[in-house]
Amino acid sequence: MPTVVLRGGSRDGESTTLDEHVERLYAASAAPGLVDVYEATDELQPLRGNDDEAIVYEFVEQQPVTDTTATHLHMPAGP
Repeated sequence: MPTVVLRGGSRDGESTTLDEHVERLYAASAAPGLVDVYEATDELQPLRGNDDEAIVYEFVEQQPVTDTTATHLHMPAGP
């Protein structure tokens, strides 16, 4: 599973791992009732602590939570 880094939106700078086929990521937003939507880019970025570069996922929009099922939501890890 490749490591990805999020650029823009409420999760700017956060990283996670995803299955290789995932091209669109829905993440909990800081805005109540909304999710941040990120899409894969062709860009790679070095990420401290990782040997491989991370795939950059760019923020593209926010959507109401009601437009997204819970199974598609990527929740941030705890501190």
